[in-house]
Amino acid sequence: MVEPSQNCTIRLIVLRDKGSGAARQSVLNAFTELGVEGEGIERFGMIALDVPPEADLAKVQRLLDHGVAQEWWDMEEGCITDAWQAAQSG
Repeated sequence: MVEPSQNCTIRLIVLRDKGSGAARQSVLNAFTELGVEGEGIERFGMIALDVPPEADLAKVQRLLDHGVAQEWWDMEEGCITDAWQAAQSG
C-alpha cells in the first residue's frame, strides 16, 4: 500500500429473499443512491460495499442500521476510518 484510500469496506450478508440476485441488486441500488459502490457474491449471498470518504457517512450508517433492524441483512465492518467512527458517535 502506498497510502490509505480513506474508503471503508462494509460486508453484508443479505437475508431478505435468502440473498437472491434480485435482493442483492436492490441493496446495491439503495447504496448507490448514497454514492456507495459495491459488488455481490452470489455463492454466499453477500455484498461488499466500498464507502468513499465523500459519501454522507451518517446516512450510510443509518441505512445500514435500518437494514439490520429490519433483518434485511447482517453486517460487518471490514475496514473503517476515523471519519467513519466519528460519524457513528455523532
